[in-house]
Amino acid sequence: MKKQIDLTSLQLTIFIIQTQIGVGVLGLPFNVFSVSKGDAWISVLAAGAGVQLIITLLWLLGRRFPSKSIFEYSKLLLGKFAGTLISIGYLIYGVLVTCIILMYSTSIIKTWSLIHTPKWVLMLMLVLPALYLGKEKVMAISNVYVVVTVLIILLMVVSIIVLFIYPVDWRYLFPIGASGGMTILKGAKEAYFSMLGFELLLILYPYFNHNGERAILKAVTTANLSVTLVYAFLTIASIVTFSPEELKIVPQPVLYYVKSLYLQVIERVDLLFSSFWVVNVITSLTSYLFLCTESCSHLFKKFKKLKRGYCAVFWGMFAYFIALIPGKTEEMDVINNWVLTLSYIFVLAIPILLLIMSFISKKKESEKLEEKA
Repeated sequence: MKKQIDLTSLQLTIFIIQTQIGVGVLGLPFNVFSVSKGDAWISVLAAGAGVQLIITLLWLLGRRFPSKSIFEYSKLLLGKFAGTLISIGYLIYGVLVTCIILMYSTSIIKTWSLIHTPKWVLMLMLVLPALYLGKEKVMAISNVYVVVTVLIILLMVVSIIVLFIYPVDWRYLFPIGASGGMTILKGAKEAYFSMLGFELLLILYPYFNHNGERAILKAVTTANLSVTLVYAFLTIASIVTFSPEELKIVPQPVLYYVKSLYLQVIERVDLLFSSFWVVNVITSLTSYLFLCTESCSHLFKKFKKLKRGYCAVFWGMFAYFIALIPGKTEEMDVINNWVLTLSYIFVLAIPILLLIMSFISKKKESEKLEEKA
C-alpha cells in the first residue's frame, strides 16, 4: 500500500470522530433512555468503555500487519478464498450501514424541516456530496474532515447554552444506578450502535502506520473518548431538560431542547442546529462509502483501469436505491436490527478470529517489511 507520510495522528482522530458522530447524535438519548431511564448516561459511558476494548483488539491486529489492511492480511491468514469472502462481507456491511444512515437522516430531515420534499430528493442531496468525497484518497477526505470539525464544536456550544437558559432539573439523574446493572448494560447496547465508525481502523491503519503504533492507539482512543463524552453530555442534557414522562415520547430530544432557544437574530435555532448536523451525516456517509471503495478496489485489483470513482458511484447509488425501499419506521427498524447483528460479526468476531489465527500460525509482517512501512 502506498504510504502517505503527510497524514498525522490528529487526522486519524478526526477521521474516526467524523465517522462515529452522525445520525445517532440526535436520537441516542431517546433510544438509551427508553431502556435504562435516568441511568442512560451511565450506559453511554459503559458503551464507550466496551468500544475501547474492541479498539484495542483492532489495534493489536493492525500492529501485526502495519502496512496491510484487513482485505490483505485476511488472505494471508485464511487463504485467498476465505479472504475474498471477508472482503465481500465488509463491502456488503458498508453498503448496509450507508443505507441505515440515509434512511434515518432523511426521516429526521423530512419530519423537522422539508416536510413536502420527496424522500428521493432528500436522499440524493445527502448521497451526492458523499459520493464526490468518498471516491478520494485518505488525505483529501481527512483534510475536509478537519475543516468541518468546527461544526461539532458549535453543536456542543449550542447544547451548553441550553443548560444555562432552559429550566433544568438535575434531580432527574438520581438515584444513580437505580436501573440496575443488567438494564444499564442493555442501554449500553443501544448506545453502541451509534458509536460505530471506529471499525474503519481496520482499513485506515496502514495509511497512518508511519506515525507509530502507540500514536495510532492514542489517536483512536482520543476519538472514542471524545465521542463518548459528547454523547454522554447530550444524554445528560436531555434527561435534565425533560421529565421522564416527556422523554419517553420525544424521539429527537436534542432538537427539541434546541428549539426552545430564542435568539433575536435567529428565529429557528433548531434548523440551524440541524444544518450543522447534516454535515456530520454526510461525513459518516463518506467514510462508509470509502470502506466500500477500498473493498471494491481490492476485489477488482486486476482491473487497473477501474477507477475508485466508479466503485464509489456504483455502491453509493446501490445503497441509495435500497434505502428508498422501506416506507415505514418499522421496516427501517428491521434493517437496523440486521445491520446491528452484522456489526457484531464484522466489528468483533472476524477481527478476533484473525487475531487468534495470526498467533496460532505465528504469521506477522517481517521486521524488514515493518521498517519499510
